[in-house]
Amino acid sequence: MLQSVLSNLCVILLSHLIISQLVSNREKFGQLTLRYLILLMTSFTVISMFYLPIQIGEYIFDLRLIPLIMLALFSGWSNTVIVLLAASAWRYFIIGGTGAIPGVLFGMVLPTIFTLIYAHYLTNNGKPWDKIILVTICWAISDIPLIFILPDGFSVMKQIFVMRYFSFLGAAILYYVLIELENKQVGMKTQLRFLATHDQLTGLLNKQECIRLAEMKMKSEQKNSSHFIAMIDLDHFKKLNDSYGHAAGDQALIQMAKIFKSVVNDRTLAARYGGEEFIMYFCAGSEKEAMDELSAMHNRIRHTLFQVKEDEAISVTVSIGIAQWPNDSSIQYAIKEADRKLYLAKEQGRDQIVY
Repeated sequence: MLQSVLSNLCVILLSHLIISQLVSNREKFGQLTLRYLILLMTSFTVISMFYLPIQIGEYIFDLRLIPLIMLALFSGWSNTVIVLLAASAWRYFIIGGTGAIPGVLFGMVLPTIFTLIYAHYLTNNGKPWDKIILVTICWAISDIPLIFILPDGFSVMKQIFVMRYFSFLGAAILYYVLIELENKQVGMKTQLRFLATHDQLTGLLNKQECIRLAEMKMKSEQKNSSHFIAMIDLDHFKKLNDSYGHAAGDQALIQMAKIFKSVVNDRTLAARYGGEEFIMYFCAGSEKEAMDELSAMHNRIRHTLFQVKEDEAISVTVSIGIAQWPNDSSIQYAIKEADRKLYLAKEQGRDQIVY
């Protein structure tokens, strides 16, 4: 009996290990492919437990419900319903038998639906006993109907209760803790990756990451596309800092970054280059298309009020230099040319685009 419980537990842990590896290497898969692989692995885990029964006397059970509960708790309706349908169909059509209908209904469907509803409406983050209550209710939905289904259901329940409930609860808690630890680890990796590639003040890409991504896009885009680099400098930034304080200057940069983020798409990148200077990459069909995008953004900045105090907002302007990035040259060449145009814009009175 203990060996059977451990077999079920080993399947759960092995499944978790494989899914963790898939998530850790998600860059190698598309988002859709990763989702399907995880759903396939979870379905296989549930179905495999049909063939690893835990027997107490004449009663046979397994821990198939644990992966379903955790999937419902962490992944929501769409993913869970797919796995639930696959496992239920296997139990009913492939395995069959007189216990197929109650096994599907009470052993999988009702507890899983309850978990989905519980996760959506009733969970209270930070209270671990909520999850214990959830698992206990799922166990009750799955097992208590046996009292009424089996001829000697009450005596069977008394015989298996301790082993069944605590193996169920223990496996669920262990699996939940592992998933929580994995989620925290993934979250920390994501945060570290973000900090390594983004500017902490504005949330824009940093200079190095922008250059790296721009070079990748340059190689991947069609040959008939034109590529441009724009250097953007906030006018009179020192005066703004001197007049309103450095905190106001930071807020102006943050608000400026929001405008840049709003125009970023698959063919446009924006980054903080340093200080009050920004860099943008454009992939466009023509010079006119790139200039139209840049001019629209320039006008938007010009007509935006930037909050510098709680009760005061001011207008700011930017100077922009833009240069074409030829296919046969490096990005550093385009940056140097755009920077040269930027200084021309500032020398000619600021608040303008020089191309």
